[in-house]
Amino acid sequence: MSEQLREEKRKIEELHEVASEMEACHSKEEVYRLGVDAAEGILEFDICGIDVEEDGYLVPKATSSEMPNDGYDALEADKGLAGRTFLNRESFVIPDVRTMEEAEPVQEQYRSILSVPLGDYGVFQAGSREARAFDADDLELAELLMSHVTEVISRIDSQSALRESEEKYRTLVEGSHDAIFIHGDGRFQFVNDRCTELTGYSREELVRMAVWDLVHEDDRERVRQLLADREIDDDARNHYQLRVRGKRDNVRYVELSVQTITYNGHLAYLGSARDVTERRERKRKVERQNKRLKEFASVVSHDLRNPLNVAQGHLELASETGEDHHFEKTGDALGRMESLIEDLLKLARQGQDVDDTEQVDLEAVVRRAWSTVSTGDASLEVDDGLGDVEADGGRLQELLENLFRNAVEHGSTSPRSHTREDAVEHGSTSSQSKTDDAVEHAGESVTVRVGSLDHGFFVEDDGTGIPEDEREKVFEHGHTTAEDGSGLGLSIVKSIVDAHEWDVGVTDSESGSGVRDESDRPGARFEISTA
Repeated sequence: MSEQLREEKRKIEELHEVASEMEACHSKEEVYRLGVDAAEGILEFDICGIDVEEDGYLVPKATSSEMPNDGYDALEADKGLAGRTFLNRESFVIPDVRTMEEAEPVQEQYRSILSVPLGDYGVFQAGSREARAFDADDLELAELLMSHVTEVISRIDSQSALRESEEKYRTLVEGSHDAIFIHGDGRFQFVNDRCTELTGYSREELVRMAVWDLVHEDDRERVRQLLADREIDDDARNHYQLRVRGKRDNVRYVELSVQTITYNGHLAYLGSARDVTERRERKRKVERQNKRLKEFASVVSHDLRNPLNVAQGHLELASETGEDHHFEKTGDALGRMESLIEDLLKLARQGQDVDDTEQVDLEAVVRRAWSTVSTGDASLEVDDGLGDVEADGGRLQELLENLFRNAVEHGSTSPRSHTREDAVEHGSTSSQSKTDDAVEHAGESVTVRVGSLDHGFFVEDDGTGIPEDEREKVFEHGHTTAEDGSGLGLSIVKSIVDAHEWDVGVTDSESGSGVRDESDRPGARFEISTA
């Protein structure tokens, strides 16, 4: 092997070693410096530098130690030999710049120039005071060195862009209103801050958990089936509505969007969960308000019109005949209208949604409600250990008052057969004479008992009870069999229960009245679930 080939081989090996050093660099300035040092030390270029394009100019970034102190200024990127090299991405060796006008040497003493592009970044140029100082081998080695420089700065740019993208993505994810997570290998791989706010668990706790630890137990099987269907059918929807149970046992309603991704080389699920609890409650509130509007329209258009027509008819007859009993009928009709209006107002007031609740002593509210009802000979029994309930105390008392009045007024075992709904409706008026009359007809005394359930409480009596075929209807607006019933009584009870997001049902009490009607049924038991 000739000495020239051995020298070229040595230079190539040393250039590859420099390339390895460049790979460890974290800034482009370090790479430019290593490139120029290698050109000066290995390729033995006395005067050289790297210029990078910035805003239409080629700006010096690194120069050799032999560069004159005054150096050179930035040049327009489309001017001279450097501009031609950069724009055309083409290398040049100029044996004698004095023969080329476009070379535009920085220093007049330069005679030859080597010019190599750095991809889309800029140019490398070497100069010599001697003519024909550079040959094809010099150009080949310079191009090899600059290819290493270009590759490394391209990698640095890519990493910088990736870091910037990741930072923007992280900012977007962490600032999202939605809970965003990645779930794979049976546990959470990533969660944003909103996940911790939604569930009450810390990041450290969540990454040790599976998604099924958060899905409400009543929704798990349904969601599992939906996910299974999606695995079979790629076109299946990937949006789900479900409940999640948080660390403090609080339940939130969410809309969940899930898609399959590859994360750290493994199959995973990217999920986005939006808390729609308040939106769902607003929708339910509007639905309840619309329902009440329909109920009010029904009372105004139908129930109030009937007694009004009666009053008008008897007034006309009274004016024609002068008989006094027509005035009595008119008074009864007007009283009926007053009763309907008061029930209607009570339904509007007590049916409003509950915004503020607190822990209230249930026994204290029970005894307060009992004291406000005309109970006649009826008696109250309160079981021990009723405890507290999360409620609006005033509305809870109104609910109990209606149930107590219902039990007392329906305690009659006489042939006078009114339904329990009639008694509540009748007793809910402000007319004390009507209430007293209802109590007077209560017949034998009634015992009303209040006790606790696993998740709620009950109110029962030993009266004649409610027929089984009537139990699903008693809470319906307008349901009554009495001629003067409005059907609003137990509807008010149901509205208060709904406003608290509770449930109410009717069944037989544990004991009935001593004298049963022909159906021989026990008393009624109203069970209120507060869970």
